Amino acid sequence: MNSEYRLDLDNLKEQIKYLAAVQGITMNKLKQEVNSKYNKTDSVRNLGNKLRNKTFRVSELAEIADILGYEIYLHKKMV
Repeated sequence: MNSEYRLDLDNLKEQIKYLAAVQGITMNKLKQEVNSKYNKTDSVRNLGNKLRNKTFRVSELAEIADILGYEIYLHKKMV
């Protein structure tokens, strides 16, 4: 499995689902783990809606990345 991924806003939901699936985690299980670790009560449907509509917060993306074992880095574009 690749250890580095470039996120694309056009298909972010599919990328997160893929990263979870590669690790054998369903979106349901992913959201349960986020809720448990970060003391939240959101549903998997709410997460799906946020990803589809691109209305999630960076902090939510960081929580998901943490559960999947990733960190978020900003990298200056080479122009």
